Amino acid sequence: MLICMKPIDPFYDPKFWRGRAEATRTKAVSFAEGKSRDRLLKIAEEYEKLARRAEEWPTLKEDGDAEP
Repeated sequence: MLICMKPIDPFYDPKFWRGRAEATRTKAVSFAEGKSRDRLLKIAEEYEKLARRAEEWPTLKEDGDAEP
């Protein structure tokens, strides 16, 4: 009997988004003050929001409030 398992989607993993945020902040440090650095830091903030959302998603699914 062959059992197929669906791989875990990284988009629902807060670690995935926090890793992206950290990598983006690291990249931002390489830029001098300016628009590019500011934009990268803003993107890192958005990744952190996605990480928080990914933490909430399993709770919302159990409550029946959200679907993937």
